[in-house]
Amino acid sequence: MYAPSNESNRNETINSSHNIQIKATPDNCCVCGKTTMGQVELQPEDIDESITALQGALKRTWCAFCATTSIHGLKYARDEDTNKYIRFLWYLITLIMFICAIIMVFTFYVDYRSNPTRMNVENDHAPIDSILFPATTICPEVLYNLEKSKAYFETLTIPENTTVAELTSILGIDYGFMYDDRHYEPRELQLFDALLELNDLNILDFARNMAWNCNDLIYKCRFKDTIVPCDSLFQVASTFNGFCCAFNLNQTYTLKFTNQLAAGGFRNGLSMMLYYNDSMYDKISSYSIGFKVMIQETNGFPSAHSAIKFIPLNEEVFISVRPIETFCSKAVKDLTFDERQCTFPYERPLTYFPSYVGANCELNCRVTMMVKFCGCHTYFFYSNRTNDRICTYKDIPCLVGNFADIIGRIKKHQCPCVNSCEKVEFNVQATSSTLDLDIQSIDDFYTGLKKDYSVVHIYMNSEVYRRVRHDLLSNMVTLVSNLGSAFSLFVGMSMVSAVEIVYYFTVILKKFYRQEKNAREKLFIRRQRELEDREENENNES
Repeated sequence: MYAPSNESNRNETINSSHNIQIKATPDNCCVCGKTTMGQVELQPEDIDESITALQGALKRTWCAFCATTSIHGLKYARDEDTNKYIRFLWYLITLIMFICAIIMVFTFYVDYRSNPTRMNVENDHAPIDSILFPATTICPEVLYNLEKSKAYFETLTIPENTTVAELTSILGIDYGFMYDDRHYEPRELQLFDALLELNDLNILDFARNMAWNCNDLIYKCRFKDTIVPCDSLFQVASTFNGFCCAFNLNQTYTLKFTNQLAAGGFRNGLSMMLYYNDSMYDKISSYSIGFKVMIQETNGFPSAHSAIKFIPLNEEVFISVRPIETFCSKAVKDLTFDERQCTFPYERPLTYFPSYVGANCELNCRVTMMVKFCGCHTYFFYSNRTNDRICTYKDIPCLVGNFADIIGRIKKHQCPCVNSCEKVEFNVQATSSTLDLDIQSIDDFYTGLKKDYSVVHIYMNSEVYRRVRHDLLSNMVTLVSNLGSAFSLFVGMSMVSAVEIVYYFTVILKKFYRQEKNAREKLFIRRQRELEDREENENNES
């Protein structure tokens, strides 16, 4: 029996010279079994004429990629030995895994952008002598030295129908510059304004002439185990409590910065014997039974933001200090402000303070609100940085009336103060005991101790301290590693897989496309010849 050849079978599919097709086999859509990486030439009978050459090349590239890639699931999705439902299921599983990997990568990226930094303890044993001794401020509970104030009033021209005793008795009106807890009589305020006007005085000089001298508050000082004159350590400084006595405080416009380094241990600290050298001082009538000690960074302004300890009379107080220094890595310094969420002093200069510290920013806001509501600021916030007017006694009602707005109790009047990127914070602990004058001491520091004196010791409680580094939570290397981990976990994909994708859909796609074009040209030439032979046979038969 005659068996028709493949050539004759193909001839049966020819309909016309303009519409010629061949029967498509199941493998026509994907011939990667026959054609591996473009090494075997594509035959004309293997092409699918229902699609373009580019579409055919893309199908063959996709089939070859699925058969060889390390990405999980794709080779099963193109397995012709299974039914279409199994292949669809594998496509669906692979798609879901890709979506999960992309969601995880997106989560990593959002975390990286929203919180790119972290705090790491770099060193718990940094030598304590590498940082400055904390700024220490001694403030009396009585705003003015009454004996000194009385003597000063006697040198001034007093308003008519007024006495020095009357002026001395109402000195407490100066608390109106600081607090809002009492009402002040207009006559008292007018009296002091008249006193300033009669003597051509500004309130800044007036307050300084009545303030405590440091030697009238601090009887004896010892620093680093050496008894020294107190005026060699302490200077009169501006604070939120008026004029006080400060050590190692960096107020560049009024003080000479002593720049003293810290040292570990009790004997290497700062010891002071405190007293009120004022014959008119009465702890009952003044409601004062001691002193306030404020401890903060050397560039900070002494205020309620400082670490504050109360030193009662007739007691000895031991204040141990443990510093914690925060500094930034170079990588964090290179971040934008929005990324690191902290600031360096040069980035946000303050109007009324020379250095940016978190507390200084809050106080700068307070001074700004004073100027906004009352057109002036209090004398203890004076600096040579602005020409704003200093408040006088006539402005106290305004300061008291707008106190809530000035200190930021109302949200709309609060200022956006951010943390400093680099700072030194102090953990302060205090213990105290009653001073017993009957106990003899061989320590020369206690010589001269009397009733109603106080003794305070401020010292570093260790030879070492903690340094905390503000560093990147993750960088691009970490981000890429997380990306690789996510794709490897869900779809088994690596960087080589990414290169493989590029390679297949460029180099291999180009080869397959060239094969498709060549095969279609051969098919076209073959069919033209078959058509010519058929016409010739028909002519011969006729």
